[in-house]
Amino acid sequence: MTDNAEHAVLAAEALRSKALIDDDAAQVEQLFADDLIYVHTSGLIHDKAQYLAYAANVVRYLDVTRDQLQVRVYGDMAVMTGFQVNTLCKRADEIAVRGEGFVTQVWVKNPQGWQIASFHGSRLPS
Repeated sequence: MTDNAEHAVLAAEALRSKALIDDDAAQVEQLFADDLIYVHTSGLIHDKAQYLAYAANVVRYLDVTRDQLQVRVYGDMAVMTGFQVNTLCKRADEIAVRGEGFVTQVWVKNPQGWQIASFHGSRLPS
């Protein structure tokens, strides 16, 4: 059961990365729990509605790379940790920016499938 859950969470994370790059707002929305708390590496804090608006109107994801992902499953909850590199641009100016960080995600399994309830990114030291 744990291996299946781990694979399902990793697959959901791959879907999240692809949906961000594809600008697929409906898929991104489906992968986040309604009570989401999203902390960006910049310290910006969003709930689900704020994050979805930010992703749709402020930034465009050009690439999302995940590395050294570890998933620990606790029943219907999983904690994923690992490195993330985002390449994105502000929709207003299209200038690409690269952000590197370490991310902790709390995934919960509910009737909609695995969803992120908490996302916290920390910037890597220079």
